[in-house]
Formats: sequence, C-alpha cells, structure tokens
Amino acid sequence: MNAEDENKSMIANLFLKGKPLVLNYQLMENRLKRPRLTPSQQFEYKRQLLSEGGFLTVADSEKDEPLLIHFRSEDDRYTLRVATPGKFYGYFLSMEDIVNTDGEKQSIRNFVVLKEGSPTRFYLENVSPGVERLLNVGRKSVIDLEGLEAAVHLAVLQAVQNQIDGPTYLYTNKVSLENEGQLYFSDTFLPSAQVMWDPQAVQFTVGVRGTGILELSDIG
Repeated sequence: MNAEDENKSMIANLFLKGKPLVLNYQLMENRLKRPRLTPSQQFEYKRQLLSEGGFLTVADSEKDEPLLIHFRSEDDRYTLRVATPGKFYGYFLSMEDIVNTDGEKQSIRNFVVLKEGSPTRFYLENVSPGVERLLNVGRKSVIDLEGLEAAVHLAVLQAVQNQIDGPTYLYTNKVSLENEGQLYFSDTFLPSAQVMWDPQAVQFTVGVRGTGILELSDIG
C-alpha cells in the first residue's frame, strides 16, 4: 500500500439525517432493552437478533452507539470492514444476494456483513463537507480472464475493479410489527413504494474517528 492510500484510509462512523448506521444486531439489542415489551415484540426482536443481525440499518435514536467502520483505500476505492468489537468484528460490509427462508436467491442485493470472499468496494462521492454518496464499485472477480496475456489481464482487471456500477439506495423493510420496519440499503433499484430517496443515491454524513490502516484479524 502506498502512502496516499494509507493517508486516505480511515476509521469512521456513518450517519443518515443525524441517526447513526448500525448493524441490525445492534438495533435489536437496543430494542430488547426497552421497558414493557409485548410478547410479539420480544419474539420478533430475538428472531432478528439470531437470524438477521448482519444487515446494515439505521438506529432508532441519535444517541445510539454507531457502528465503527474501517475504510481501506485502494486507488480511491474503499473496502469496508466492521471495526466495532463483538460478533461481527473484522467482517466485510458488502452488497450481497439474499436468500429467503425457502432457499431462493432474491433479486435484491442488500448491504450486509460478509465473512470472507470478494466483497463489494465503494467509491465516496463528495456532496459537501463531511457528506458523501456511497457508490458501488465492480468486483475483482466479476469476469473470467483465463487465457489472456499478462499485460492484457492486468489492464482488464484494473478497469473492472475501478468501474463504478451505481449508487446505494435506501428502502423500508416492512415486518410483522406495525411501525417497526427498518431502513435497509441496497444496490438494486426498488419500487418507489419502498425506496425513500429515489432515484438519487443516499447521502451519508461521515464522522471520521481516525486515519490510517487498522490491522484487523484475518477472517476465514
């Protein structure tokens, strides 16, 4: 890694309209601490805590602890990893295909934690001081380059890796409990009834906590 990439790497929190981004795991932990929960609320929060904790979402309160994220720069394209200690420490944040309870792959790619593999990288498009759009970048393993000459292989690979595919969208995920839906993120254009800011990319406030490389333990 060169000095420029090291200087552009950072540890930061993301916020949406003042509310911190958290993993659904953190959101459910906080909801379970509420006084006087109904049995339906307890069941739903525990269910999501166990089976849907790895989604990136938005906290209920501006006072909730935000997810700490390490942004590692490579030619202005960032790989994101969870830096908050705990269950998902060191996991990548990536746009991934979601499989439903029937084992069917959904057409929506959600912003979730990824333990290993080839995660989505992101490009930060500056909107105003401290405010960024998070744009999705092409994956490193998106095409088969076997049989190409070394120079051509490298040129094609670099072009693919640096291609900006599109913005990050925001939508509401409805659940069985009334008024308890979460805000989720996707790289997929969804029907306008679900998308809140459409078709513009979501704008995040970035709270930088430190710069440089954070040595996370290897995953996988």
